[in-house]
Amino acid sequence: MAPPHRSRRGFTLIEILVVVVILGLVMAMAAVLLRSITASQKRSVTATRLANVEAALIQFVMLQKRLPCPADGTSSAGTEIRNPGGICTGNQQNGVVPWVTLGVSQAEATDGWDRRITYRTDAPLARDNGMDMSWCDPAGTGGLGGGGACNTACTSSTLGSCTPPAAFTSNKGLTVRTVAGTTTMNPAGTPPTGAAYVLISHGESGGGAYLDTGQPFAGTTTDGTEEQKNYPSLGLQAYYVDDQSADAPGAAHFDDIVVRPSVLNVATKAGLGPRTH
Repeated sequence: MAPPHRSRRGFTLIEILVVVVILGLVMAMAAVLLRSITASQKRSVTATRLANVEAALIQFVMLQKRLPCPADGTSSAGTEIRNPGGICTGNQQNGVVPWVTLGVSQAEATDGWDRRITYRTDAPLARDNGMDMSWCDPAGTGGLGGGGACNTACTSSTLGSCTPPAAFTSNKGLTVRTVAGTTTMNPAGTPPTGAAYVLISHGESGGGAYLDTGQPFAGTTTDGTEEQKNYPSLGLQAYYVDDQSADAPGAAHFDDIVVRPSVLNVATKAGLGPRTH
């Protein structure tokens, strides 16, 4: 006998739609996971490069006894812009890490998103001997020497003529605040806690950053008014913003990665910190 006829049927439209929806959800989850991993890798690269630039800055201070001025982020020169009198020119507008002056590669002066790292310093710290605190003495009670430096007449037997570190760092360095306006580093504080410099990666959003070609990043960002103070296209600001903690509800997005060591910290690492008796 012939086998009974079996009807054949395909997938119904509903079954196909279910499969499509499931595949879409899986792909969306995979895309989010991949983006998260990629962003984490870029932040890791950024942290490494910031640390390398910091090491280069310390080496520069050890040799020159001052900090370098920024380079022009719109050009490919990579050298500090500083006039013969030791003044950072152009109010540090368009300022980025001066990679040639520091002896690092152009790539090392960019973050994980291949955007140039913004750099600012306080003008007096870029002048000749502007970072030399080796003649300062914590036990001193005297004032500053010539040119606002530590008094070189300081001896262990004449501490009254010695400059204490706080006198040297007073009103030197950059002010740093949070997005909410809380001051975290203050050159005019007691004791003074100004930042010797700021290194700024503008994060995944890239707001205001310069590309490694010198062109401004043209992507859409969600930067708030405070975060925009970190933009390299601006001149030297009254304060810079560092707020990597969770923002208050409704606050503008903040994803800048900021390095901001104190004047005393940099001088000490460079072997130019205050001496002791």
